Amino acid sequence: MKEGLNLLPSVAKFQAARIKLKKKISLITGVFLGCWILSMVIIFVWLGLNNLLLNKAKKENTSTLNQYKSLVSSVVLSKKNKYQAKLVGKVLSERFEYGASINKITNLFSGNIFLENFEIKNKKQFILKCLLVDGSSMLEVEEKVRDINLGMFSDFKSAKLNSIDVDKTGWKFEMEVNLI
Repeated sequence: MKEGLNLLPSVAKFQAARIKLKKKISLITGVFLGCWILSMVIIFVWLGLNNLLLNKAKKENTSTLNQYKSLVSSVVLSKKNKYQAKLVGKVLSERFEYGASINKITNLFSGNIFLENFEIKNKKQFILKCLLVDGSSMLEVEEKVRDINLGMFSDFKSAKLNSIDVDKTGWKFEMEVNLI
């Protein structure tokens, strides 16, 4: 049979064309809806994964930030402690130690010369008031003054006899000593 010949009535032909058109429309609509639903599922899955990854990154960021905050406070405390330790070290290195200076002063003379009293004028200047049992020890005092002024004692800068006095109790003298 030839294709051009159709023996169906025109109403049947129209209905057959309408059925074919409905099938095509249903197929196109089904494909469109399927693609649309599939794209929606893909979009929601993608958004869900992004939200999950974002929450995970936020948690990691928060924990890292908290670690850095605690680290910052410890670093600040450490820097503050180092600064204070430097200040204390500086003060300790620059401070004058009276105990060592007084020890040098008291050990300046031998047992024949008694240190009765001393006065600290400033950090490195002392006024000594001493007593001699006999006048023969005065030579030792004069030699000490000379040796200090010549630089023979590394702890002393200069020395000077301010006064010498003789009374019933013995020889008394006042001496000014400057430390280095």
